[in-house]
Amino acid sequence: MISVILACNDPYRAAESFKRAGWELVFATPPDSDDRLACVSLGDAQVMLGVDDERFLPAAARDHRGAGVEVYIRLDDGVEKVHEQHQAAGVVTQELRHAPWGEWAFNAMIEGYRFLIAQEGASGQQS
Repeated sequence: MISVILACNDPYRAAESFKRAGWELVFATPPDSDDRLACVSLGDAQVMLGVDDERFLPAAARDHRGAGVEVYIRLDDGVEKVHEQHQAAGVVTQELRHAPWGEWAFNAMIEGYRFLIAQEGASGQQS
């Protein structure tokens, strides 16, 4: 299993953005901790949200957060519901579609990071 850690201005506020899109909060360290961190999940995927201090994201790179990276999350089921939740949160950047490689997929951007969320064999009511 691989898990990404995304650098955020405020990992707790970022976790709230993910929760609004239907993700679940797995855990969060105390806000006064020396290791400010939150973990959110969608299906079996977990994403860690850390701080964007100089250890993880140099100041010169902050305007380019997430550039060239897209996190791919493959769900076992429920992509239509997950799409609806992301759409309601206003984070969908490309609608649910039948992708050329055979999955039903949509794109979202949360806290400046891009996600491709897909499911093989979904009913795909939308096209």
